[in-house]
Amino acid sequence: MRTAVRIRAIEQLRGADRAWVTEYRGKSPAAERWATGHGHVSHSLETQERIFRMTEQLARRGIERAVVFRALETGDRSVVLAGGPQAAAEAGHRAIAELVRLSEKSVLICADREKLNLQAFGFDPIPFDGRDPAAYAWVMFELSARGDAEQERQPERGGHRPLPTAIGLARL
Repeated sequence: MRTAVRIRAIEQLRGADRAWVTEYRGKSPAAERWATGHGHVSHSLETQERIFRMTEQLARRGIERAVVFRALETGDRSVVLAGGPQAAAEAGHRAIAELVRLSEKSVLICADREKLNLQAFGFDPIPFDGRDPAAYAWVMFELSARGDAEQERQPERGGHRPLPTAIGLARL
């Protein structure tokens, strides 16, 4: 089964979302510190919104918000030392993997040049900033959650490798 998901782009964020991000940053010193970025790593409004919502989901699971932002800051610092999309992907993976178990069976992340191929097979990939470790952390968390939900609905059948239920598309 293929799941088509549309995530609104930064240009489509409504004023209420921008206000919510600003309010969240104002209420949380850890969020504000992380959102300002480190070195050449900056976080778009789109990524900030996604990370803040993910942080709230993790808080409901018992993970302290400050712990989430410390893990993300560590990812940012490691990319400052060794930049590039590969370093961002590795840092994002380390940041989220230390907080939650990831289900990688149905997670696939591709570069933006693969968009047409993916769409030809009926997928509607989720775009994200391919140079921001936090964006990688979010997309891995999101895709993993969707993969887990899909697996609960349709368990794996006899040796067949499951198709990804959602695909992240790194904008480079």
